[in-house]
Amino acid sequence: MDFMQIDKLGSVAVMTWNYGPQNQFDTPFMHAIVEKLDELEKDDSVKGVVITAAQEKYFSTGLNIEYMIGQSQKGIEHARAFLEAVSALLIKTVGFAKPLVMALNGHAVAAGCIFAAAGDYRLMREDKGFVRLPEVEINIPFWPGMTALFKDMMPPQYSRDMFLTGSRFTPEQAKNMGYVDETVPMDKLVSRAVELAEQLGRNTGPTYTIIKRDLRDNVLRIMRETDPPTIEQFLKNMMKQ
Repeated sequence: MDFMQIDKLGSVAVMTWNYGPQNQFDTPFMHAIVEKLDELEKDDSVKGVVITAAQEKYFSTGLNIEYMIGQSQKGIEHARAFLEAVSALLIKTVGFAKPLVMALNGHAVAAGCIFAAAGDYRLMREDKGFVRLPEVEINIPFWPGMTALFKDMMPPQYSRDMFLTGSRFTPEQAKNMGYVDETVPMDKLVSRAVELAEQLGRNTGPTYTIIKRDLRDNVLRIMRETDPPTIEQFLKNMMKQ
């Protein structure tokens, strides 16, 4: 199955998702993203990466809940593989060694919003779309690494608002809150993201990677060390339902 398309624009690789109507995360899709990020990280001709989506309205609406329930019904190992894929995707994205720019062409919701937060920069179309964390309303708790990610990138009052209210935030609101770095006309979104990734990519090398790793060190440590027992508890709760 074709989950995405990769285009090389000079030194920048553009990963365009096109998985179903809303790019919802299931195990195969998450594995494919991690595999492709691994390849791009090892490709010396790639100095930066942009991630966007082909759909007009959606970047990603997060986890495929129906799929997740189906995996739990198949048995604990299937459910565990799904949750471990979520963890691996976030760790890979947060720790990606090269510049990583998210070009939000539409709604970024739940795990789609969290995934986008794992990039270095977020650009969003200025006219449509929203970002939202509805987990408080659908009774799905955040993992410690997810909370740490938002606390690391946003002023605390705004990450609080996103986590506790479940509200929708427009592109302009998301920019004012610090979630989005720039709002851009839709027809210039990807080109501006490529321009930024190319600019950052001029400094790509061991020093860039070390600086980026140190900036995200606390988030990665929590994801690697604190999230696993939380995931196991989450798994046990899933299997009781």
